[in-house]
Amino acid sequence: MSVHLIHWSRDTPVVPAQLVTAALAMAAPITYGVTTNHLAHASFAALGALAVPAIRRSAGAQVGLGGVVTVAALLGASLGGREWIGAAGVVLLAAGAAVVGGFSRWMADATTRFVTFLVMATGFGGADPWEAARWFVVGVVWAIVLGSFASASAEAARPTYRQLWRRWRGKLGEFEGWRYAVQLVSALAVAEVIGVLWHQEKGYWIALAVVIVVRRRGGSLLRATQRCAGTCAGVLIGGLLILWAPPSWAIVAIVSVLAGLRPLLKERNYAAYATVMTPLVVLLMDLGRTPELSTVGYRLIDTVIGCLIAIVPTLLLRRRHVG
Repeated sequence: MSVHLIHWSRDTPVVPAQLVTAALAMAAPITYGVTTNHLAHASFAALGALAVPAIRRSAGAQVGLGGVVTVAALLGASLGGREWIGAAGVVLLAAGAAVVGGFSRWMADATTRFVTFLVMATGFGGADPWEAARWFVVGVVWAIVLGSFASASAEAARPTYRQLWRRWRGKLGEFEGWRYAVQLVSALAVAEVIGVLWHQEKGYWIALAVVIVVRRRGGSLLRATQRCAGTCAGVLIGGLLILWAPPSWAIVAIVSVLAGLRPLLKERNYAAYATVMTPLVVLLMDLGRTPELSTVGYRLIDTVIGCLIAIVPTLLLRRRHVG
């Protein structure tokens, strides 16, 4: 298991343009924030840029993806802090997204990002949902513009909507068509209940850890373990960076480097990718704040709880499959 955790894959090529555009997508909003002292706005914009990968796709696909994640941010910010109503809303929306995501590859990507940023936005800390969404859109548009200059990624021939519909309907007639929804919703529901009952500021990290670990593709125990290990390590690194309270120029540099590494590590090693991705999210979510050591500790505990919750459905379904 430990050998696979550090395995470095070279199957998928990563061009330098992807690294540069990923870094610029984060650097510009953060630079704006630290130079104008509008750190909250910069945080929302950077998260918007994070939600849309700065790679060249068709304009319609990128705009559609941008619209999906923006709606997720708006809904998440609206549901955040509403306890049981908010928890129920998140679980129901995630359930619908999990089922619909099986329709096509684009839908799978879009709905996965929808659920991730839905949960993330519940931690916006009482910000006005519409203001958060407006700045989120700024980041989305910036990422799409950068993506138009990046190297084009090869796209396979796409099936027709009729073919997609038939395949999706056929999958829903079997348990495999519901596997991801069952894994996600069961774990997310438990995470949301714990988050409501355990009143503390970073409780949404339990649910966020769940949506990071439970994935439609790469749902093996190995991949889940990689994501758990990387996420926990990333939370610890992000917490230490926040406690360090780096100067403005250092924040821009750190965010840029972490963001630039994401496209490379995503294709090379899941654990390393999560280790870089998580402190990036921590920095963006806590931009302009100075959390105490206890806050960092709670976030780490929340992440471990979320990872453990996420692993359970994977183990149970794996045993069912073997049996």
